[in-house]
Amino acid sequence: MTSLAELLDRLRRRRQPPGRAAAAVGVPAVEPDVAAELAPLFGRLDEIDAEAATIVQAGRSQAAAIERDGEQQAERVLERATSEARLEADRLRRERRQAAEREARAILTHARAEAEHLRDRATQRSAAVVEEAVALLVQGAG
Repeated sequence: MTSLAELLDRLRRRRQPPGRAAAAVGVPAVEPDVAAELAPLFGRLDEIDAEAATIVQAGRSQAAAIERDGEQQAERVLERATSEARLEADRLRRERRQAAEREARAILTHARAEAEHLRDRATQRSAAVVEEAVALLVQGAG
């Protein structure tokens, strides 16, 4: 076995005989200086930590780029929506103004027709009123 495999084997839980619960047992030291024995592991852990920090930093950079891109895209969508809303509002204002102008023309046409009708009735009635007034004058004079 390699020294790393031996070390890991020593760190594993040892099984007790059947009927007894498993328990952690002490790690027997092969070398008198445990620090010297564990130094290769700690060196590798430093490498792994550095690698993990690099990965985390790359992830943060990518996340920041994604956020920037998302914000820019959201801004473009908002600008386009604002522009479309302005165009739609302008179109609706034109339609309402045209409808109001049509309605105003219809009201004026109806009012002119009504005025003409009233003038015709007034002309007809005024002739009858004049005849009646003349008849009263003639009766009163006679």
